[in-house]
Amino acid sequence: MSMKKALLPSILLLSILLAGCHKEELKVAYLNFSESTTITMDVSTFNQEHGTNYDASELACIANQKFPDLWVYANGTTLGTWEIPCKVPVIFNDSTNFIIYPGVKLNGVSTMRPRYPFVNAYSMTTSFENGEVRNVENITFKYAPTTHFEFIENFTKDYNSVFHAATNNGVNFEHIADPDEPINRIGRISLDVDTINDFEVISSDMTFGNVLPADIFLEMDYRCDVEAAEITVTMLVDKSTTSVTTAEPLVIANAGPEWKKIYINLTKSVHRNSLNAINYRVKISGGREDSNPVHFYFDNIKVIYITSY
Repeated sequence: MSMKKALLPSILLLSILLAGCHKEELKVAYLNFSESTTITMDVSTFNQEHGTNYDASELACIANQKFPDLWVYANGTTLGTWEIPCKVPVIFNDSTNFIIYPGVKLNGVSTMRPRYPFVNAYSMTTSFENGEVRNVENITFKYAPTTHFEFIENFTKDYNSVFHAATNNGVNFEHIADPDEPINRIGRISLDVDTINDFEVISSDMTFGNVLPADIFLEMDYRCDVEAAEITVTMLVDKSTTSVTTAEPLVIANAGPEWKKIYINLTKSVHRNSLNAINYRVKISGGREDSNPVHFYFDNIKVIYITSY
C-alpha cells in the first residue's frame, strides 16, 4: 500500500530526516501492516487485573474492537498516524524500538481520528536490513489498569437488563440469534406495526464510580435492513438543581445492511455537567420514513471510561 495512506505528515518528517543525513549512509526500511495483519485485544487476564467477574460472553464483548488506524513511534520519534493497510518508512538504528497505539474514527467522522485512550501501547524491538520490508503479522493490545466498563450489553440474556423503552409504545430490544452467525446473540428493534414508526431506548443510570473520568466512550455495532436509516444517540443528564432532565444530542449515525462500529465521545458532555449531575443515561432512537417494515440491529453496546493515564 502506498505511503499516501499516512494520515499525519510522516512523509514530510522522513524528508527532513533524509535532508539532514548529508553523506552518512542511510538506513531505511519499512514496517508493513497489511489487510491480513491481525489486531486483537487480550482479555485473558482482564478479571484478575481489574477485580471484575465478567463471564466469557461479556469478555468477548469487551474484546470486540475495530481499529482502522495505528499511531506508530520509533525510538521515541513519531512516525505519524497510518490507516491500515499501510507501509511505514523507518530510518533505523541497529536495534529499533516501536511503540504502537490503535486509533479510531470518533463519532463516526472520518476526519476525527484520535488515539484510542483505553489501552496500553504495543511494544516491539527489531533490527532491519537496509531496504527491508518487514511484515507485521499480529498486534495485541491490553486494556490499561485504570480502564472500566460502566455497562455492557451483549444481548446474551433473555431480558433487557441495561435498556428500557422510553415511550409508552413499548418498543425495546428483542434478543435474537444473529441470522448471519446463529451462535451469536444480538439486539433487534422492530418497526413493523402500522401504528409504531419510531423507537427510543434509554440505558440504566451511569455514575462512573463517582469519579470524573479522563475519557468516556460509548461503543456499539449497528446495522439496519434498509439503506440510509438514521440512529440518534443522546446523552440525558439528571441534575440536582432541577427536576427537568437535560438532553444533549451527540451523534446521528447512518445505518445500512452492513455492520458498522462507532465510537461516540461522552467525555465533554459528562465534564460539562459534572458539578451538579446526579447521573447520566444514554438514549438511542430511530424511526422509519414510510409504512414499510424496518428492523434495526445492535451488538456489543458498552460504555468504557478511564480514570487516569
